[in-house]
Amino acid sequence: MRKSRFPHLCTCLGTLFLFAHCAPIETRPTGSSQGGTSSGGTISSGGTTSSGGTTSSGGGTSSGGTTASGGTKAAGGTTSSGGTVSSGGMTSAGGTTATGGRTSAGGTTAAGGAGGSGGTTATGGRTSAGGTTAAGGAGGSGGTTASGGTTASGGTTSTGGTTAPRTDCLGQALAKPGDSTSTSRKYLNLGDIRLINNRWGADELGCNAASYTVSVNSDRTAGYTFNRPTCGGKRAYPDYPEFEFGVAPFGASSPDLTSPACSSTTLLPIQIKSITSATLTIDNFASTYQKPGYYDTNYEFWISRQNPLTSSSPGVYAEFIVFLGWDSVRESATGWPCENKGDLTSGSASYKLCHQKDGWGSGWRFFNFNLNGGPQNTWSGKADIKAFLDWLMNNGTYKADFSTDMWLTRIEVGTEVDDDTQGTAKVNNLTFEINGTSKSFEFAQ
Repeated sequence: MRKSRFPHLCTCLGTLFLFAHCAPIETRPTGSSQGGTSSGGTISSGGTTSSGGTTSSGGGTSSGGTTASGGTKAAGGTTSSGGTVSSGGMTSAGGTTATGGRTSAGGTTAAGGAGGSGGTTATGGRTSAGGTTAAGGAGGSGGTTASGGTTASGGTTSTGGTTAPRTDCLGQALAKPGDSTSTSRKYLNLGDIRLINNRWGADELGCNAASYTVSVNSDRTAGYTFNRPTCGGKRAYPDYPEFEFGVAPFGASSPDLTSPACSSTTLLPIQIKSITSATLTIDNFASTYQKPGYYDTNYEFWISRQNPLTSSSPGVYAEFIVFLGWDSVRESATGWPCENKGDLTSGSASYKLCHQKDGWGSGWRFFNFNLNGGPQNTWSGKADIKAFLDWLMNNGTYKADFSTDMWLTRIEVGTEVDDDTQGTAKVNNLTFEINGTSKSFEFAQ
């Protein structure tokens, strides 16, 4: 609050005890209507009681009070603009009382009086506009509960409050730490990624003794346990607990489908000619084996001729599977020895093409790469999926019937488990990236 300047009080002696005007010591602005007697002199425009009271319309000095505009000090009031606190002060825009005497327009209770406009409680007073409870008061506009208050716009539950839980294309909510499922082909929703209890081989063989559980762990890692007894498969019918990003290439009515027919992400499927980048980053894919029988840990991806979301017969063109870890007899003479058909570098690692077959599965091409320096039961790194696609497009053996009009439909990370194998696997995180947009694990709270 600005400090006010008080006028000097001069006592003038007279035989009839009349009051004479004494000028204040402050200097007035040149040309202002706040001169010594203009617009509110000793008796002008109202005299003692008419419009201006003792000093009318401005009092002894400036237009309004003895000094400031109105009151004893500030614009009207004893201190601020108006009455004791408000515009008009104890008297209002005018002399000691109101504009024109004690009760008329500006008197004790009229405009400028104790309760009128500018009085103790009127405009600027204790309770009206600007007062204790009116506009700006305890409960008025800007008060405890009005606009901006505890519950109004911007309050605890208004705009910006709790949002609905995220669900996937089948309406399944995000999984949270501690969630798990042991039901065949059920899955946990991890945002744009599914963690699927895919035990298709044991189901085909009717091997009910096979046991799998996929879980989100308390430390916000995710993974699975597996226990595959002797089911009679021996590599022909493996199970595949897995993380899926995208959708299978087979089409909604295919008997090969082991996961939902809708995509887990809007980023896939995508035509290969539209891909500028496609990568997979694996953060600590770790496996332990109580019974290391027949297994491999891997990532893989699929190509179809048509979009499996819009075509009933999309036509699978190729499956690429990349082994990171594998059992001890995998490359032995009695196992599945690597044919070593060439090397390829993808992201942070290099691989060799060990097996290539046409007419695999239901008639698609099959490419199996092994990690150079493998097998490894714990692996972290980045895989460049586009590097594999570019290799396919530029390889003279295959490019004749390969077209960039084809579709990349999904990328997977998992463990192929066959007979006499028991263990666990978990991943700290997976990040799938397509054309600069990345998706990683998401969990409910």
